[in-house]
Amino acid sequence: MSLALQWKEQTYPDRVREERPGHGSGAARDGKRGSVSERERRRMRLVFLCFLGVVLFVCALFILTICLHVVVVQNEMRAREIEEQIEFERRQHEAMRVEIASLESPSRIESMAVEKLKMVQFAQAEYLETRSYQAAKTQGQKRPSSEEGMVSDATQGGY
Repeated sequence: MSLALQWKEQTYPDRVREERPGHGSGAARDGKRGSVSERERRRMRLVFLCFLGVVLFVCALFILTICLHVVVVQNEMRAREIEEQIEFERRQHEAMRVEIASLESPSRIESMAVEKLKMVQFAQAEYLETRSYQAAKTQGQKRPSSEEGMVSDATQGGY
């Protein structure tokens, strides 16, 4: 007997024996062969179901991996959008700072005072001397020069 035929008989013993002429059929043999056949079929079904389960598990892992990659890419895109929004807001903030600085500039305030409030700019300022200022001035001459400074009415105790 060849190896292929031997293998075939071991793999499918019922088929080979049924096809061979010359074997008698007995009730005991058929019942025994039928149970072996059922066992073999159950084993093959179990192997197939295990194989199918492994394939489904691997497919589920692949799908899960793809879904996770999609989520990662979506999060990266959101992060880029947020970074772009932050950069846009920074530029707007800087532009507003420049605008505020230009609105607070002394030259602008002066021009607004002249144009809208009709104020006039004088070449020199004139100061009035009050009695308290004159008194502080005479007392200031008695003090050393390092202590000179501005004297208010509150320090003189009156006028």
